[in-house]
Amino acid sequence: MRGLRPEREDTSGPRRRGLLQIRAAAVLVTAAVLALPAAATVVVSGPADGSAYLPLHMPTGQFDERGLSGFEFLISSATGPFNAGDQYLIQGEDTNETQAIGNDLGQVADLSGVPFDFSIRHNLVGGRNFTFSLTNTRTAQEHVLCWGKNCAAGATSAETLDGIPPIVDYNGIQLQVRAQQVAGSSVQVEIFGLSGVTLSGAELFHETVVPTSPGTIHLFDFGRRGQWFMADANDLTANEWELSGRVTLTRTDAALTDRTKVRLAVDLVRDPGLPFVPEPSTGLLLAAGLAGLAARQRPARRARG
Repeated sequence: MRGLRPEREDTSGPRRRGLLQIRAAAVLVTAAVLALPAAATVVVSGPADGSAYLPLHMPTGQFDERGLSGFEFLISSATGPFNAGDQYLIQGEDTNETQAIGNDLGQVADLSGVPFDFSIRHNLVGGRNFTFSLTNTRTAQEHVLCWGKNCAAGATSAETLDGIPPIVDYNGIQLQVRAQQVAGSSVQVEIFGLSGVTLSGAELFHETVVPTSPGTIHLFDFGRRGQWFMADANDLTANEWELSGRVTLTRTDAALTDRTKVRLAVDLVRDPGLPFVPEPSTGLLLAAGLAGLAARQRPARRARG
């Protein structure tokens, strides 16, 4: 008795053309996937290894400060409406009324030894912005700075700083803690996480830094410790992300001078040695172009058939 044999595929006429179109589409999809860059991750380094710091771009040529824009929390008792601030969002490296916005959070007695929850966010929905919030864990009062569009109601905000919208020319985040040359000072930091991207590498920063702590960049740079989050593609510019944590600044002096010696500073940084794609949709555009090319070719094939 003969076994049952599958019927042969009918590849004639319209059905054959349909199969060919499906196969062509599969080839295009495969080509588009291969054309897309491999999924990138954000690599965490420091504070045990500060080598990620060395290749960073230096906009002003200063060795100890490498950043394109940044976020700062310090304790100040200086006079004057701007210099009296304790929280800043900065375009570039100069904290002044043209290139930064800030908030005055109080005096030394109000801030020293008080844990603050902080959040630094890159927002895209409704308009791109960087938002920096500090929340006093004892009073629950929140202070928000925002650079860009679609800032939250009540935030101290500016669409541009010195005429510049939120930057895109960065591929890393640098966190530096300083407790330098001020007797009795300390900075305690715990990083809760960096959401919106995939992390690999070192553990997240969780330390108390004092003036005798060995430096991350150089062992003899006492009182400064840091951590870096470096993307090997455009993960940070293309995605919404949030760096969150808790910081406690402590100083026993009047904080009238050397204000920046005790602080938390988070900077957007640039490593020119890492691949950087300023437009996040390059691969998608290529896939769309291939699909469009296929769509244009199909009617021509039918006409010739």
